[in-house]
Amino acid sequence: MSAPTLDTQAASAIPFVVNDGPGSPLMRLVRAREFGVIIVCAAFFVLFSVFAERFLSADNLLTIMQQVAILGIIAVGMTYVMIAGEIDLSVGSMYGLLGIVLARLVTGVGIPVWGALVLTIILGVVLGALNGWVSVYFKIPSFVVTLAGLVIYKGAGLLLSGGLPVIGSKVPEFKAVFAGFPLPSLSAQTIWMLVVVVIGAFVLSRTKFGSDVFSTGGHVEAAQGAGINTGRIKIKAFALTGGLCGLAAVMTVALLGSATPLAGQGLELSVIAAVVIGGASLYGGIGTVWGTLIGAVLTGMIANALILFGVDSNWQFIATGLLILGAVLINTYVSKRANH
Repeated sequence: MSAPTLDTQAASAIPFVVNDGPGSPLMRLVRAREFGVIIVCAAFFVLFSVFAERFLSADNLLTIMQQVAILGIIAVGMTYVMIAGEIDLSVGSMYGLLGIVLARLVTGVGIPVWGALVLTIILGVVLGALNGWVSVYFKIPSFVVTLAGLVIYKGAGLLLSGGLPVIGSKVPEFKAVFAGFPLPSLSAQTIWMLVVVVIGAFVLSRTKFGSDVFSTGGHVEAAQGAGINTGRIKIKAFALTGGLCGLAAVMTVALLGSATPLAGQGLELSVIAAVVIGGASLYGGIGTVWGTLIGAVLTGMIANALILFGVDSNWQFIATGLLILGAVLINTYVSKRANH
């Protein structure tokens, strides 16, 4: 007898499945959140355009998009993890480690860059899946597991690099594919981010796997009763995040021509901020990839504007923390209003 699937009756028992149709209360709620983030993002864009010199310059806007590309790609994976009811604090250190691995494979081992980048992304998938597996099968909160991973991956990156930058690939085609300009004023990094966002949004909203992710984070007992292997879903979400960390690391090495072990220091905060600002719930079951993209753009703009205003870089952490707190408070308020 085959395993039960999530049919219409089972889905109705799970309050956070998003494929309920365009007129469902949940879809209206998600759209309202995205609309609010768009308004806030537009307001900050106008504010920075007026008061921050060079904000609207082509070079600065290009810099913002390159920074947002790295943030946005990793945040797509984090969206899946958080909707599934988990969190990954290791993404910054994993991203830094994978950059070192790629550079070492090319310049230290002598593996061609095209083979090395595939191995790097595969390693990211493995490390992400390992985070999920330890959390699921040993029943350890993912917060604790990935906090340990943050320290472990950071230490591994420092050991592999000796604490110094490692020269990466000098192959022109490699840089052209991952950090070039196939179109005027549009970098390859931005194109890669948009591809990841479009695919990530489609899978999350239009496939059974995406529905299972929402079900797992929305009501895990009901999801299990509907025949969903929630542990496997969570592991896949972590694996996806690790793979996207690998892709982001590849893009950074292509852009800079080298890798540094501390490249991702503090990145996990910006990633979480982007996802939460985009409307995802820290409790699971709610979120969209498009909302995450808007959150990433807003986070990147604010970080860039602080630099243009001449604010001490340490204030960026305070600003990111305030963004996370504000987004959580707003989401909590909206959720409470929706339940009454």
